[in-house]
Amino acid sequence: MKSIKVILFASLLLTATAASAQYTQDNPKVEYMFKLEAGYLHNVGNYGSPTNDPSNTNTQETGYNLNAWEEAMGLNVINGINISQDFFLGLGLGYNFCAPMRPVHLDKSSHMANVFIDMDFRPVGDTWAPMVGARLGGSMLLNPNNYGTTMSPYIELYGGLNWFYDHALQQMNRNYHSLYVETGVLFVQQTVFIPIRVGWRL
Repeated sequence: MKSIKVILFASLLLTATAASAQYTQDNPKVEYMFKLEAGYLHNVGNYGSPTNDPSNTNTQETGYNLNAWEEAMGLNVINGINISQDFFLGLGLGYNFCAPMRPVHLDKSSHMANVFIDMDFRPVGDTWAPMVGARLGGSMLLNPNNYGTTMSPYIELYGGLNWFYDHALQQMNRNYHSLYVETGVLFVQQTVFIPIRVGWRL
């Protein structure tokens, strides 16, 4: 009889532990999240001070590396954590291809690699929800230039709108997939862009 009680108690304990673990899994405070986004960057201002002599190869001088008519297309891959479903903190890698677009001159293109910390807030609970965020990091121009440094700060403020498309996951009270659009202001390589992106969270 005592053995049966021990077995029943152990079974109840294991069941309770499994249920608790499942609940914790379904209602996590911290979750892994992946973001993939692509978009167009509209050039609105160039604030560099290039040397007067384009043939000058003195890499100690500071100067912009993008022409005023260069637009850009970009891709960002971001890995991070979601905290209490609403807050995201991650590390991102990005690539931007810049070229004159009016008219198009692909032979005069520039290439940028970016590394940044990404932070955003998006309230969870509705099918549609707003989003605000900021990114801070560095950028490196990959092609040779005659205007000085190729390193630059990467500073961005943005806002957007999320569409939480998976209603089945929505009922589980945990983070779920969404598509989003965002726009804002980006300063990189002494040039100001207005990015317009679409993205996917999963």
